[in-house]
Amino acid sequence: MEKSREILKKIWGFDSFRSIQETIVDDAIYGHDVLALLPTGGGKSICFQVPGIAREGLTLVISPLIALMQDQVNNLVSKGIRAKAIISGMSYREIDIILDNARFGAIDFLYTSPERLQSNLFIERFKLMNIGLIVIDEAHCISEWGHDFRPSFRAIHELRAIHPTVPFMALTATATDRVQKDIVKELHLNHPKIHESSFERSNLSYEAYQTVNKQQKILDFCQNNPNTCGIVYCQTRKSVKEIARLLHANKLSVGVYHGGMTKEDRSLMLNNWLTNKISIMVATNAFGMGIDKPDVRFVLHYEFPPSLEAYFQEAGRAGRDGNAARGIVFWEEKDCTDLIARQQQAFPPIELIKSTYRALCNHLKIAFGSGKDETYFFDIGKFCSQFNLKPIDTYNALKILGLNNDLVFTEGVFHPTKIKLAIGNKELYNFQIQHPSLLPIITLITRSYPGIFDNYFELHTQEFCKRLSISTQELDQLLKQLEKYGIIDVSWQSNDPSVTFTHERLPDDYLNLSTEIYLDRKNNAEKKLSAALTFLQTNECRSKFVLNYFGQKGEECGKCDNCLKKKQNPISFVAISSQLLDFLNEPHTFNDCLEHFQLAEDHLKEVIKTLELEEKIIFSAGKFQRNNA
Repeated sequence: MEKSREILKKIWGFDSFRSIQETIVDDAIYGHDVLALLPTGGGKSICFQVPGIAREGLTLVISPLIALMQDQVNNLVSKGIRAKAIISGMSYREIDIILDNARFGAIDFLYTSPERLQSNLFIERFKLMNIGLIVIDEAHCISEWGHDFRPSFRAIHELRAIHPTVPFMALTATATDRVQKDIVKELHLNHPKIHESSFERSNLSYEAYQTVNKQQKILDFCQNNPNTCGIVYCQTRKSVKEIARLLHANKLSVGVYHGGMTKEDRSLMLNNWLTNKISIMVATNAFGMGIDKPDVRFVLHYEFPPSLEAYFQEAGRAGRDGNAARGIVFWEEKDCTDLIARQQQAFPPIELIKSTYRALCNHLKIAFGSGKDETYFFDIGKFCSQFNLKPIDTYNALKILGLNNDLVFTEGVFHPTKIKLAIGNKELYNFQIQHPSLLPIITLITRSYPGIFDNYFELHTQEFCKRLSISTQELDQLLKQLEKYGIIDVSWQSNDPSVTFTHERLPDDYLNLSTEIYLDRKNNAEKKLSAALTFLQTNECRSKFVLNYFGQKGEECGKCDNCLKKKQNPISFVAISSQLLDFLNEPHTFNDCLEHFQLAEDHLKEVIKTLELEEKIIFSAGKFQRNNA
């Protein structure tokens, strides 16, 4: 206990742990298997990073989220902790070097995906590593009943046969009772210490409002809450751009964030939001993982996700400072039919899935019996055009093939250019003498990156162009020259989707989709969608509804839209009218009135309609105002 607090203070600067963090940390330090269920914002990373430092040996962190891995590695490195991540898009040589460093004790934390664990390269090096702790983040992915099932998680328990005495720690923010049992069973946890924090967020109100114009509702809300930090979640990049344009056109402080942006643009947007240079972030679910901004006062949903697990995580990014916050969904009738249609599209016909696999292999020129563990970037638009496929069908077919453990499909996440010197110091010196025109860039590379002879480093493109007074195109040409001469190894930047094949290409008749992956998964997804739609339409307390869904008991919150309707005081029409007239001495929108009086929407509309008919109030420029004429 004392050791864990010392590490917490020394590395993170905190005097004490939050809620159940300390018992989770100490159980892991003492070598117990642990299953920890902490809601979004509950500080999961602290729970494994502290014992990872305390225990002797390397901490292996298995995570399905590339963005989260990169964020946590950068955060650990900034604290002086040696951390690396193996992600898709890395060259064989780069992976080889990282695994060698892990084997010889030069890394404290190694992050990787569950699919990577199945490669021979990883397994052979893992056998030689001194492992102190194995962490499984987003552990709900191991269960077919979880909202983001990844079949590769089912093979994680095989690591235990290699290092039988190393403790496992499984963490998740969302898991029903059934999913918890699956985690313990599939990971082969040995008498695990199970820690479950209450999912109740007493400071956060969950609200859902049906409307005929959700864009206008979001605009009204943001205008009525100026200079307030918030997030607007969308399901697609197209919607992100539409909402951002709407808010920007109305002079609101807004940024955008999605997986298709370059790392530099995403970092700039995130930094501007964290430092309050912009107030509102409009984003896909790529935004928020591992980001702990305490003063988010609202999370709005323009489009509702297909499961309560996803909604709970996204809405839970509001109010982490413990002060009052709101998670609000604005939905139209059409949204329900759209969700059902997207659900049906997510499971295309089996024959279409098989033909997509065949077309992809042909497109990438993969021969039968080859392709295992190889990663390919490809332009999904060109691929669909070449084989006359619909993009949405192709996307969902690749997702199913991923669930079937045939490949790992990674959407368009930005991979920066990385470089490493491929020759020794002496050969480099001789090359510089023979090629003086390349001396400036070689000098800059060696001075910028100590260790460049042994490791890959991310190229700081803008800084290099500035220092050399050249354009990005000219920089690329210089790098290509050095690559051609064999002076550097280059892993070029890409923003395209990628696939990594988990086995050799199979003959067409040998590709089978398991019933568990396709039919059972489809039925499970339909049940989750049904719960999500019920949440939107229920008259129950929304907080209680969410807690019950996750198998926990809760009381009525008294803050959500449904609770406010129930506890509406039978205030007389005359009293409401009088108070409203006083309030409308200054112009206010309908939402202003709704928030101020906390009346049922229909009740307030009746009062306003009557006052308008009596010509006591007027409506102008989108606002109501007392008629003093």
